[in-house]
Amino acid sequence: MPCFIVGHRGAADLAPENTLAAMAAAVQVGTHELETDLRLSRDGEIVIMHDETVDRTTDGHGTVNDLTLAELRELDAGNGEQVPTFAEVLDATSIPLQIEIKDPTVIEPLLELLRTRPGDVDRLRPTSFERDSVQRMAAGLPQATVGLISKASPTSLLDEAADLGARRVLVGYEAVTEAFIETAHARGFRVDLWPITTPEQVRRTVDLGADGFTTDDPRIVGAAGYAVTPHGLVDIGASERGA
Repeated sequence: MPCFIVGHRGAADLAPENTLAAMAAAVQVGTHELETDLRLSRDGEIVIMHDETVDRTTDGHGTVNDLTLAELRELDAGNGEQVPTFAEVLDATSIPLQIEIKDPTVIEPLLELLRTRPGDVDRLRPTSFERDSVQRMAAGLPQATVGLISKASPTSLLDEAADLGARRVLVGYEAVTEAFIETAHARGFRVDLWPITTPEQVRRTVDLGADGFTTDDPRIVGAAGYAVTPHGLVDIGASERGA
């Protein structure tokens, strides 16, 4: 079964997180899917930002939903990059997008935007830790593969995900077991692991049979002994790993 790379916040180790530069960097190294985070500005624009505030990732201060898009545009998100809108990310990319709903107030504006961009829906992978957000996205975008995020991976998580309409579970690397992944696959779920930070974790992720993993630096797959192809990772052999 192939395993796919998901670039976390674009590729947060290669360029300022959640910027267009990070998305481009991830695509350039062969990432199969981009993960990013959606929030709503004060004037109702869907913007890309992980945190509730802009303090950590920009030179500004304040809560995202207290700032207008124009005010967000004035901030330096790193290396001169701007805070992008979701529409700009859609325009700048063509590969699947895993969009984490950080604030449920973004859901209705998101669905409204996608009514004007139906061609983008099939490549969207909405996710959330919040159960209500997962359920609303599954109902609003029935053609999309919606995912439930959880640090833990009890078998009961699969029942919960199914009840919410999710077809993907994204679980913490440290807690997952091979038995959980086998059960999830038998029930038709895709399983992704996060966060993956070392070559050793990449190898274990593949050995466990996970479908994908989220990483800040997609280049670690090379050190793990895998080549990136459009159809997933390919083992290039222990001799190529320098082991």
